[in-house]
Amino acid sequence: MAPRNADTKEDILRLGTELIQLYGYNAFSYADIAKNLHIRNAAVHYHYPGKEDLLAGIIDNYMEKYRQLEASLNQPGITAQQKLEAYMARYTEIVEQNKICIIGSVCSDYNTLPASVKERIHDLVTMVLDMVEKVLLEGKRLKQFHFSGNARTQTLLIMTNLAAGAQLSRITGKGDYLAICKGILQQVKA
Repeated sequence: MAPRNADTKEDILRLGTELIQLYGYNAFSYADIAKNLHIRNAAVHYHYPGKEDLLAGIIDNYMEKYRQLEASLNQPGITAQQKLEAYMARYTEIVEQNKICIIGSVCSDYNTLPASVKERIHDLVTMVLDMVEKVLLEGKRLKQFHFSGNARTQTLLIMTNLAAGAQLSRITGKGDYLAICKGILQQVKA
């Protein structure tokens, strides 16, 4: 069994992620975390001395999950479309939970964030864009995708549509988000 400290740190990270995805970075405090977890504020500060430390931990956690996803998709027999659908599924999951992606969550607060966190966010965005672009290039090379234009532009179109679709789904509903996903797949196969 893991020590309670490790559980508390993970609980703080999980709840911090949820609060950012639901309300944004500047819309919650450590007091909100402490109250929800039934711990003292000092316990939150023990594991994450400042709010930027918590966001850095969340971003690092996201980067690790994307690395794991990419590794799981690099198995024989997985098509480029299946890989693209796996990246899209991460957004579908957050839409189903009425959340938005972590990148979209911090974008509105980006100008107020410390430089060290901005750098991590940039690294996460770059990593995700590179992964999706790699899948599009693979699909085009294997003639599984037939989109026009270059893969980088197509990647930007896909990822901005997924992020914006997740946000818009809070207002217009999941159906519009699913239509966006269907349109993305049709576009790369055109």
